[in-house]
Amino acid sequence: MAGRKAGQGSKWIRRNKRLAIYRRDDNCCVYCGKDLSCEVATLDHVLACELGGTNHESNLVTACVSCNSSKRDLPLSDFLNTLADKGTNPADVRKNIRNATRRILRK
Repeated sequence: MAGRKAGQGSKWIRRNKRLAIYRRDDNCCVYCGKDLSCEVATLDHVLACELGGTNHESNLVTACVSCNSSKRDLPLSDFLNTLADKGTNPADVRKNIRNATRRILRK
């Protein structure tokens, strides 16, 4: 499956899959831990489509707009370095991502 294309908005993924990922991640940003409503939550590709990532649920996580915008298409390790500069423990974020992407989606 091809990745998200510029200008697609939320149309690149089915609504029920998007909501299932938000539920899987407890409606929290996996990067900063902020609680999010479905209206303001976004999905982020852990490995950006530009870098070979897919739209598979194991590559998608819930993110706040601020973290998603900051991450852009950076490799995860580079983004984690920017979070570390702001006082966030990269090991905790990696653990959050690993735990989230291993959970089964509840449809």
